[in-house]
Amino acid sequence: MMLKQITRFTLLLLWITVITIFAKAQTDNLLLNPKANDGTNNWRAFGNAEVEQSDDGDWRFVVRNMGYFFQDVQLPDDAVGKYALLIGRVSSERIDPDGAITGLPCLYGYMMDSANPRGGRILSYLQGQQMLCRARTVNEWVTVWGIFEIPDGTRAVRFFLNQAERKDVPQNGSAARFDDLGLYLLSTKEEAQAFARIYKD
Repeated sequence: MMLKQITRFTLLLLWITVITIFAKAQTDNLLLNPKANDGTNNWRAFGNAEVEQSDDGDWRFVVRNMGYFFQDVQLPDDAVGKYALLIGRVSSERIDPDGAITGLPCLYGYMMDSANPRGGRILSYLQGQQMLCRARTVNEWVTVWGIFEIPDGTRAVRFFLNQAERKDVPQNGSAARFDDLGLYLLSTKEEAQAFARIYKD
């Protein structure tokens, strides 16, 4: 009985810790207009990139034919050494049965030494991990994310909403959709992973 009580107490403390991390990070989303509720405000759009409203009234970022959005985010002075979590929900009108990634939505980014609108020097590229849509069916919403330690000299993150393409597999005008986007800073990689798991659920 005593062992069960200790286990329950330990699980309760763990859950409270995770919820605290989630609540703190949730109030510190560094992205502006992360849900497209303000149209394209705070984002730069290139090519076939627009905001669309769904039948249920929700707004989403949508790219086709390799269009893309990006937003430059200036980081706080104490960001170096922390972990940046890039995260969001995505869906695709195209899922190739042979596994080609063409048309799939993906997150991407840079760590830069300046938040100058003309761009700074790129210190690292933010790609891989779980940043590419892995939905099994068309129009299925899934969560994508990546966790990256912030290197010395970083002053800004450039956060992209992209559409993937595989060589010799052309785009066909299918939509890649993005919503509920976030850029969060957490003290440890473990905290960032815990936050991503909760966000996913």
